[in-house]
Amino acid sequence: MLTRLAHICIQVADIHRTIAFYRDGIGLPVQFTFRKDGDLRGAYFRIGKDSFIEAFLVPAPAGIIHFCLESDDIDGFIAAAAAWGIACTPKRRAADRSWQTWLRDPDGNAFEIHHYTAESMQRLGGVAEAAWL
Repeated sequence: MLTRLAHICIQVADIHRTIAFYRDGIGLPVQFTFRKDGDLRGAYFRIGKDSFIEAFLVPAPAGIIHFCLESDDIDGFIAAAAAWGIACTPKRRAADRSWQTWLRDPDGNAFEIHHYTAESMQRLGGVAEAAWL
């Protein structure tokens, strides 16, 4: 059901500096960006075929926000997690057009499960409009 590490999400103080570092400095292509009201607020950097670093402009100390695992059957994962007594959020379509659910480990660390779709920004690239940023 779980197939790979999909992405690690980091919060950053300057998204332009972050893009310059990851894209221009170490050579990771930008797969897509996040905007809110026309302002650049985040970027998704490709590492190989289906793994990414997700960076969001957040007015807080920089650091890792969460990690995400890819699933090839998110409904099956949610059902199996429920059978194990693990609570997941309801499946929803995110701004990147992927299905997602969230859960917490025993220490309270939140993490995400993604199921890519044919319309997922991870596949197509472009700009995702994110109302929540």
